Amino acid sequence: MSHTDSATLRPIQHHDFDTIVELNQDALEGVGRLDHEGLALLVKQADQALVLEDDGDIAGFVITLPPGAVYDSSRYDWFEDRLDDYVYLDRIVVSREHRRKGVASRLYDAVEADVPVALEVYDTNEPSLEFHRLRGYQQVGELEHAGKNNLMMLKAA
Repeated sequence: MSHTDSATLRPIQHHDFDTIVELNQDALEGVGRLDHEGLALLVKQADQALVLEDDGDIAGFVITLPPGAVYDSSRYDWFEDRLDDYVYLDRIVVSREHRRKGVASRLYDAVEADVPVALEVYDTNEPSLEFHRLRGYQQVGELEHAGKNNLMMLKAA
């Protein structure tokens, strides 16, 4: 039994913000920058904003946004222009110490309930692309942003 099985999934709380910003900034190869103000806005609008806490340590977090959020993101807008019923997985980050231990799977299980999930993956991020394909995500388009090619992906409910 992995340590992650006993970890607790709970809503993001304000006292988590320092750790979440730090985890995010340590994962910029896969997610955009984030500061306290941006995080507060995301959490306020979120459909779900969750952390997986393992023995007092934040192993990872996930934030999804509903349709109609006020969010300055070309990737979010791409889905907003094409879909009505979905949640946008804005970011998921697993701490380096907790990777390859099922943390991402636990977080995805929590947000992939009964609504389609939309997200993008950089076309150069082969491990992430493989992870998403195995979970049933299909590529539905491409969008270039900030010099990177984003593969737009969707998992049906």
